[in-house]
Amino acid sequence: MSEPAHIWFSSQVDGSYLIYPTTELMVKPGISVEYGLVDSTDPTGAPVVLDAVVAAHKLVLGDAFTPETCNDYLRMQSKHWLGLSFGRKAYFSGFTINGHYAYDLQSPYVDTRGYKGLSYDKARIKDGDIVGMFAFQDSYGMDYYTYFLRDDRPILSLDLSVGESIQLEHEGLMFGFGGPMTRKDRKRQRLLSSVSDGQLVTVNPDTGETQPIEGAITDDDGFVDLRFDEPGVYYVSCDGGECRFNSHLALPWLTVNVS
Repeated sequence: MSEPAHIWFSSQVDGSYLIYPTTELMVKPGISVEYGLVDSTDPTGAPVVLDAVVAAHKLVLGDAFTPETCNDYLRMQSKHWLGLSFGRKAYFSGFTINGHYAYDLQSPYVDTRGYKGLSYDKARIKDGDIVGMFAFQDSYGMDYYTYFLRDDRPILSLDLSVGESIQLEHEGLMFGFGGPMTRKDRKRQRLLSSVSDGQLVTVNPDTGETQPIEGAITDDDGFVDLRFDEPGVYYVSCDGGECRFNSHLALPWLTVNVS
């Protein structure tokens, strides 16, 4: 059996964070089996995303969450997907590992649907991974998972100097349809959208308080300039914003180290 994995975990429900991405978890491999959620674990012994979800429930619910009470808070809808998490419906939910959809690179690629996606109990995680989970707000699965780009590449963290100004782009992916595809096919099938008119904010993960960043509002193409005039570590997200079809948005997160 592999050693526990030290990861960072977050969870979004109803368009807000239940668990902030600054949350550290030690994830024991196979704990989802102990809680009766699946019959077997990964044959490599490595922890999977479902193990992290169990660990997150233990963190949030404490002693109230046990193998005996698990069914009240966390259930499987089918063999591999969630039906309930944190006591709420979770059939329409998704997760990312290091900001990306989890899929099997050894599976055949089809340009209309991509690779074969990996489920909660099949996607392996390791030390240092950043796992994000979010519940869809649209029963048709048209929610956009959003993130920041720099030079057309998704980023989760950024190093800046005091007073340095850089341009970011806020983009969304129709996660349920375009997740397993290449970026080229996502663009071709119009499954990416700029997020316009979004106000960038800093977040205090200890209190949940947000503070608008002056002048940092995304334009019609999702671009925005970002700078900080004091050193420190800033956690940046976005309040509001519009994308194609006026779909629901999962919140972005960016750690900015200013020195």
